[in-house]
Amino acid sequence: MANSSRPRIWKPVPILMYHNVLPRAVPSLSKHLYVTRAAFEWQMRSLRRGGYTAISFSQLYAALHDGEELPKKPVLITFDDGYKGLVENARPVLNELAVPYTVFLVSSLVGRSNEWDRDLGYPELALMDWDEIQTLEADGLAKFEAHTVTHAHLDQLNPRDCVDEIAGSRDAIEAKLGRKLDVFCYPYGHYNDAVRDVVRESGFRMAVTTTMGRVRENDGLLDLPRISIYHVPAVSLTYGLGGPNFWWRVVSNKDKRPVIA
Repeated sequence: MANSSRPRIWKPVPILMYHNVLPRAVPSLSKHLYVTRAAFEWQMRSLRRGGYTAISFSQLYAALHDGEELPKKPVLITFDDGYKGLVENARPVLNELAVPYTVFLVSSLVGRSNEWDRDLGYPELALMDWDEIQTLEADGLAKFEAHTVTHAHLDQLNPRDCVDEIAGSRDAIEAKLGRKLDVFCYPYGHYNDAVRDVVRESGFRMAVTTTMGRVRENDGLLDLPRISIYHVPAVSLTYGLGGPNFWWRVVSNKDKRPVIA
């Protein structure tokens, strides 16, 4: 039960959005789609040194919906698409530091590749298969949730196809993992009121976007913002130093949503 004897002071909660984690930089791949293993390990250890506690979506839900308390400096770690690179390049440090994390799966492409990026000219990269997914979930730290069936632009679909993409991914992943899914991730961050309604009607309690911002106490549970973390070299003319750039993203008050009075 939440402590109602004193008013709660809410501090905005960062949800970090990653995609792939690779052994080294790949110039032909969009910097927004990966970080290097060395950078990721530094970021996870740096968060720990900075006093941050990684939490789950269940904990965030309990805080937003039920008024439960959170750690002093909470953070959520998420990965879109379910790349195989997570197994070798992210899992070791996440397990070492006991960091809970969430991976959003494109259900029909599990064990295949990021085929949705083919027309953009990006290299195809392998996605985890079901054996790897079940192995990571058995570690007790990873949770796998839904990211549609085909990585579709949901706001461009007719209502029937939208239901098929959202509820279909839920059904496929639940059947493989044997548990209920709670969190949905909008591909490309593209959605509208009708799409949000389908997500709600499909039984999801929460959904994440790609809109930059940290979670405010009065945010809608199906409109949660995230902070994109991507490849920045140790020294960049555009982004400055990689380490300070990461911390600026974590603690910045920059928010692309309207101010709520």
